[in-house]
Amino acid sequence: MKTANTISLTRMGWLLRYSWKLNKGHYLAFILSIFLIISILFGVILFSNAGMLNMLKEPYRTSNIFGYAHGLFLSGYFIICLLWVGQSFLALRNPQNAKSYLMLPASNAEKYIVELSIKMAGLFIIYPIIFWVASNLGLGLFQLFGPLFFTNVTIDYIGILEWKEFWLLEDFGEQLFFIKLILLGLFALIPSLIWAGSLIFGKYNFIGMPFSFIVVYLAISATSIVLSWIMFPETITVNEQVKFEILNVDKPEILPETPLIIIMAAIWIWLAVILSYVVAYFKLTEKQV
Repeated sequence: MKTANTISLTRMGWLLRYSWKLNKGHYLAFILSIFLIISILFGVILFSNAGMLNMLKEPYRTSNIFGYAHGLFLSGYFIICLLWVGQSFLALRNPQNAKSYLMLPASNAEKYIVELSIKMAGLFIIYPIIFWVASNLGLGLFQLFGPLFFTNVTIDYIGILEWKEFWLLEDFGEQLFFIKLILLGLFALIPSLIWAGSLIFGKYNFIGMPFSFIVVYLAISATSIVLSWIMFPETITVNEQVKFEILNVDKPEILPETPLIIIMAAIWIWLAVILSYVVAYFKLTEKQV
């Protein structure tokens, strides 16, 4: 049964309820696992650092944990992308379930939007909330039990918007905007490639996605480097006779203090983000045929 490629909020709501009924055990188990893992990690870090500082007779403040929080959040982000976003459209991995799923009275666009909404909500809304609650739970447990083992313990909880130091980028001059654009692009590229991989590679996504990351990285780097090299190579002379043309990453400057290689890297990264979602959609339509 095929449905016209239209979008109906009623059908999308029905698909959401269907997905929850079918996968709620999986969703709840995943959320609980992530919550417990983050809490335990914070506890391990706090107790190990507090023990060291206590031996040195130095006051211990858990504000030092903010540096760890950034690293744990980013590490968790990548893991969530792989284990959550990368496990999309699970029904399509089993022939019998795939037939039932594809026969649902909903268009390809509706199935795509609903599944993408579930995965992105988990990644960008539920995961940050879980991380914040679990990390502060770890701090609270340390506040409760830490004084039994250590002295000079002062608790500083992690605020909801305690990420002012996340951007440690202030020395790039006019390039700062594009450097941030590149970093945000890489941050967005990870889930987009993994999302596409869930439809392209299926159950082999764990193997296919690392390979895809390498290919995309090499393609973006090579394209940017070759363009800069062709348009403005730097020539060096040896013994006033032999000349070599080498890459000059600082030239040409398209904008003040901003070389072409920086701008092109930002453009290619965001194009890769967009194309990943487009390719994934057409891959889903192929399965519907």
